[in-house]
Amino acid sequence: MITTCVRIERSSLLRAIYSCAGPLATGEVGRIIAQIEHGSVYRMAIPSFELFGEADTTGDMPDVLHCESIAARSRIYDWSFVAHRHHGLHQFFWVSRGGGRVSIDGEPQGFGPHTLLFIPRLCVHGFAFTPGTSGWVVTLPASMPLPVPETPQVLKVNGVSDPASVTGIFSAIADEHSHERPGRAEALQAHAMLLSVWVMRAMEARETPPDSPRRKLMRRFGTLLEENYRQHWQVDRYAETLAVTPTHLTRTCREVTGKAASSLIQDRVLLEARRQLAYTDMRVSEIAQDLGYQDPAYFTRIFTNKVGRTPTAFRQAPGLGAPDRGEATS
Repeated sequence: MITTCVRIERSSLLRAIYSCAGPLATGEVGRIIAQIEHGSVYRMAIPSFELFGEADTTGDMPDVLHCESIAARSRIYDWSFVAHRHHGLHQFFWVSRGGGRVSIDGEPQGFGPHTLLFIPRLCVHGFAFTPGTSGWVVTLPASMPLPVPETPQVLKVNGVSDPASVTGIFSAIADEHSHERPGRAEALQAHAMLLSVWVMRAMEARETPPDSPRRKLMRRFGTLLEENYRQHWQVDRYAETLAVTPTHLTRTCREVTGKAASSLIQDRVLLEARRQLAYTDMRVSEIAQDLGYQDPAYFTRIFTNKVGRTPTAFRQAPGLGAPDRGEATS
């Protein structure tokens, strides 16, 4: 389980355990509840579960993928789920009717019908659905070789035929998932590939056609940044590891994202800082140390300069971490 800590009210935590993890082993649920009984609020890791409660160190699932309606789990938990993440799972949501609010890495936004959402592994997310919302949730292991996006996506699906096309893909997955037929595993993998390709095409359609070499370099840089942002590597070290010059790396970052490489490096550190401030009860000094800052005062100056408020003020601001009602889904 991810080691970041969070404060959750007892009732919300109980709901998070069941709604995020599905049917956990009885002994595991009992162990967690026993800890909760020692107080109404306690400190624990940001919920990070495999769908069916398996240890999240392997990323394995008991099936090729999992598919269920949005309503199947939401009806039980008042259509609202606290913020959490999945260590080894990607999720696709198709909202055919209804809507709600989603919190992605502490940034809330609303969505309506005909919205397709992609949540990559480790992304902190939560949902508050409008009661009666209908659609599908497809959960699959990150180890499945699919062309999935590297970042969360909230795609409004427009056009006369596009919503029907997306509904058809999800319906086909749901039908195949609910039956035991010859070639089931291969069919589910094929449908998952079609869904992933549809999302990638939708993303391409709304963006400027990519320059392939630049995109490849940015993907490599993004992977390296994710692995080393706590070490505070400078641009020249990233460039050396990527076998390009610092100037070329910075120019590529500006062309693709509009930001310099140094800004992207600092943004990644600050994103994790905002996550921990919003979702945990770690002291500011502990967060600073976790993010590689030996001097908490220096961390506070950097954070305040970039975010516009101190870490303490950011943490106390209303509406952080989860959408309306403080709850956010699977």
